[in-house]
Amino acid sequence: MNPTMEQRHAIDMAIQGQSCKVTAYAGAGKTSTLKLIGNAKYNQHGMYLAFNKAIATEAQSKFNHNVKCKTFHSLAYNSVPRWLTNKLKNRRLMSNQLAYRHNLENYHVPVALVKQRGEDDKKRLFNSKHMANAMLNAVGYFCRSNHNEIQLAHVYAALPDWMDDTYRAELANVLLPKAYDYWGDILNPTGVNKLEHDHYLKYWALSNPVINSDFILFDEAQDADPIMLNVLSKQQAQVIYVGDRHQQIYAFRGAVNAMQSLENAETRLSQSFRFGENIADLANKILFNVLDETIPLRGFEQINSSVGDVSDVIADAFIYRTNAAALSNMVELVKIGREPRLEFDTTSLLKNIEDAKKVKNGVKVHDGSVFEGFSNWEEVIEYTEEVSGNDLKPLVSLINTVGEAALIEALMKSNSSDFDCVVTTAHKSKGLEFNKVKLGGDFFYKEAAAPGEKVLSEDEARLLYVAATRAKKELDISALNPLFKAIGYSTKTQPEGRELCVQ
Repeated sequence: MNPTMEQRHAIDMAIQGQSCKVTAYAGAGKTSTLKLIGNAKYNQHGMYLAFNKAIATEAQSKFNHNVKCKTFHSLAYNSVPRWLTNKLKNRRLMSNQLAYRHNLENYHVPVALVKQRGEDDKKRLFNSKHMANAMLNAVGYFCRSNHNEIQLAHVYAALPDWMDDTYRAELANVLLPKAYDYWGDILNPTGVNKLEHDHYLKYWALSNPVINSDFILFDEAQDADPIMLNVLSKQQAQVIYVGDRHQQIYAFRGAVNAMQSLENAETRLSQSFRFGENIADLANKILFNVLDETIPLRGFEQINSSVGDVSDVIADAFIYRTNAAALSNMVELVKIGREPRLEFDTTSLLKNIEDAKKVKNGVKVHDGSVFEGFSNWEEVIEYTEEVSGNDLKPLVSLINTVGEAALIEALMKSNSSDFDCVVTTAHKSKGLEFNKVKLGGDFFYKEAAAPGEKVLSEDEARLLYVAATRAKKELDISALNPLFKAIGYSTKTQPEGRELCVQ
């Protein structure tokens, strides 16, 4: 293939041999550009690094023999001692067993004032099993960080945010030495705790490993964990970071936006080959007016895309902000004869619905449930109506409208291979594309922003940008008309002849 001018710039920068980054907007030919870079450096040994095995395997079929495609975890697995990886076979200890082994206790912890759900919600039980789970999560945070030892901050982050800050800090100090003990058992050849994949990755990273390649292509760099960036920063090999800072939507998991944080030389792939100018115009309103971008995303002139109404009968994908809204839409689609497939993890939603049934029946839910602190369903409804911006409202509304039995039935049918459309969330839609897309109206924004205040946070803007750029031909934003109007997308900003749905 003949590279575009932007792709040629990326190739030229890569050939110079210095570590650099390539920002690739949505649908901007990132994979083909990486292949062109690999071909241009045919006389050198390259390493393509991806986040999961499926992507690495697919990439291997596209690159020439001079580029090997792997995941970070596979590099680590093949480099650490076998006594360590053999511990992957260890039996997983249950939280009550871990609590016993590490002498964890029960605590009654004061609830932060803003998190209280009624007069009887001043304190909550944080038992030894939940202490054990927090200990595991703290070790996980440590393993994904660039720290050499477990920090108090890792333990604090692993404790729930409903805790009063002072007591949360005190409990973190209690749990820190326990996390040290757990990690020490992992590093002990005779230890009994089960090894996780992030554990051997951390072990490998702490050994200051050398990746034996002349150049490294690191894909989706905007979603990198700190540990990955730390390993790459120590390599003698040239590192080419590739990704889109505006598609960084996993900060809540501890990911670090390498495309923004690294000060390497940079070039852009701003020409999208996925959609035309109309969808690009809409995406640019998010990029420029919320995310402070200065370089526009350009649509592909050969694609006739439009922003307008798309009937539920013909849409290929429905993208929502929340699981609850996605499931509610799925139930409605079934009623009109569609056969939708849900593209998200249904386990947690099923658990929440079961907990709702318990609350309705006066049964106490376990600590850590989204309904923890409520004595009955009336309290739940009162809370969702009186506390603005609470995260329970979409779920409670869904349960009240549809009912638990219908929701569970829909969830159990959601993985059918026979489907005619996809219902998903913005997070799960990343990496996908569809001809005709409808966005749900449940994206978070400020309906009454103060003068000069942005209606979207940057995190929410990036999520909306990802969702909107999944469409190739038709995009329906009618459920979000007020939001897009607030960020400057209206008929006044569009050239004549383009189909719009915002008035």
